[in-house]
Amino acid sequence: MKRMICFFLILTLLISSGFAFAEGEENTITISLAGDVMMDGSVRQQINKYGYDYPWEKVKDYFMESDLSIVNLETSITTRGNKWPNKQFNFKSNPKNLDSMKSAGIDMVTLANNHVLDYSNQGFLDTIDHLKKKEIPYVGGGKNKKEALEGVIIDKKDVKIGVLAFSRVIPDVKWYANNNKAGIVGAYDGYTKEMFKRIEEMKKEVDILILSFHWGVERSTKPRPQDIKIAKAAIEAGVDIVMGHHPHVLQGLEIYKGKPIFYSLGNFVFGGKDTLTRTTMIGQVIIKDKELERVNLIPCTIANGRPIPVAGKDREKSIEYINNLSKTFKTNINKDGTINIVNRMEKGSEKNVRSSIRGWWCQRGVSYWSL
Repeated sequence: MKRMICFFLILTLLISSGFAFAEGEENTITISLAGDVMMDGSVRQQINKYGYDYPWEKVKDYFMESDLSIVNLETSITTRGNKWPNKQFNFKSNPKNLDSMKSAGIDMVTLANNHVLDYSNQGFLDTIDHLKKKEIPYVGGGKNKKEALEGVIIDKKDVKIGVLAFSRVIPDVKWYANNNKAGIVGAYDGYTKEMFKRIEEMKKEVDILILSFHWGVERSTKPRPQDIKIAKAAIEAGVDIVMGHHPHVLQGLEIYKGKPIFYSLGNFVFGGKDTLTRTTMIGQVIIKDKELERVNLIPCTIANGRPIPVAGKDREKSIEYINNLSKTFKTNINKDGTINIVNRMEKGSEKNVRSSIRGWWCQRGVSYWSL
């Protein structure tokens, strides 16, 4: 009987210790990242049928439960403007879409891409004005070069998070911002000096630094060597998370020096007619004590322009697919879609817990090891 009582007392102590660890989870920060978003074409048709909330209905809970959610806004937000000439695709979306996007938990957008000026400078200026009115921060573009380079710093639970964005896909040199003209900022090979300077400056001000890149080759599931090289150089310069997009398909993940590189997050709110472009995900980075702890992947499929999380066998297949894409980088994605970056329950911590329990019992004249 005495031994049984001791057992339950130890069990109670272990459960209490578990609660202590669980309480620590309340201090974690979740950053959710997703790929290309535009509300034109076939997506616009679905919105006209079902309303502005339609694209976000199945995924909004993930964003609303996150501390910071970022997507690549690959469209002008305007009701006017002339199409930029000699482009195969020109996207523009009604400003009313921003209300639904914000209500769904999207906190920030990146503008450094090859579609945000699709409806000329007028459409781009409208995009900036509408984002400001809705109080949605943006990075990678601005009314002048200083604003486009500036980036945004957000404070979450006393953790300062900085975000910068650059494009390596720019249709026309006239898209570049300068001291007196609105536009976006680029980071092609040989023209990265300003980017690295801004990384160095911002890293001094923040705990976590996110860098968004619009890059790569459309429909290619493998990142280009030059993009891999610049991603790693950015991390060595101080970046903590690299957020890639443009290929319209998923690419592999790499954990480089403890920092995640999402080479391509694929489409998100976007039209797509084949499995490759309709396969997507939300990439979540979990931060604890100002350190990157793990990555969570939420596989989704795009149906009629909107992302829908997959479950069961479909989820298993999606995780396996992403795992295969990431094998080149020796990234190990667990079956539950997580990637461990830091093992918080280190051996020393386990030893301390055991020692505490043993000491607690010894003080009461009971042999811990005899139970």
